[in-house]
Amino acid sequence: MSHFELRDGVPLYYEDHGEGAAIVLVPGWTLTTRFWQRQIEDLARDHRVVTLDLRGAGSSGKTPDGHSLASYADDLDELFRELGLEDAVLVGYAMGVSVAVHYLVAHGRSRVAGLVWVDHSPRFYRTPDWPFALFGDLTPQQFDATIRGLWHDRPAAARELLEVMFQKPADWMYAEVMKTPTDVAAGMLAAVAATDLRPLLPELDLPTLLINGRLSVVPSDVGLWLSEHLPQARSVVLEEAGHGPFWDDADGFNQAVREFLASLRL
Repeated sequence: MSHFELRDGVPLYYEDHGEGAAIVLVPGWTLTTRFWQRQIEDLARDHRVVTLDLRGAGSSGKTPDGHSLASYADDLDELFRELGLEDAVLVGYAMGVSVAVHYLVAHGRSRVAGLVWVDHSPRFYRTPDWPFALFGDLTPQQFDATIRGLWHDRPAAARELLEVMFQKPADWMYAEVMKTPTDVAAGMLAAVAATDLRPLLPELDLPTLLINGRLSVVPSDVGLWLSEHLPQARSVVLEEAGHGPFWDDADGFNQAVREFLASLRL
């Protein structure tokens, strides 16, 4: 449990648990290290588990600057170098997937042995060439209403989005996501929604595990589609989980991650 200063002086909060092959857990929108507690407790028994709060979120420094996927990826690269991480398995959840993809494209995979892509669509909106929008039919106009809600009634919007993320949100989750200032929360969400990851997929030539929840707002067919468009990917769908499978079905999620690590012989 510590901080180090990023290139622009912003303190980045991280936690480093256990020993062994490294697993780096990258959170989704406004989430914090605390959301990974069901992974840390289990996986750190025989692995090194590193978690972080993205800049502006949780216990990391609050700043209006650097809230782009490229900047978050640069922050992640600094974390890898600060901790001397090698042959790590990079686990990204939702927005954290977009950060992980940008990291791999910008900084290469020399420090990463595999990627776990958790319940994230490469494209938020439905278009003629993309049938797997969030909720099945999300439009930019509907998403703009969500952003306006964040600005005008942050508490209500935060609670609503937690209900979207998790089948049974814990009481403490609301306080954690509210640690992110509203301007940063809105900027984070807008950045990830505006990005289409599909053009970057050919560059992800590394072992990849796709984990989706059958009950998620992200259509579970996204995992199957991605497994057909990523060179070294396979898909797992957790039947009783929603958009947050690592919380909704922690046992199933952790088992899938363990099996993936075993396949890499780390």
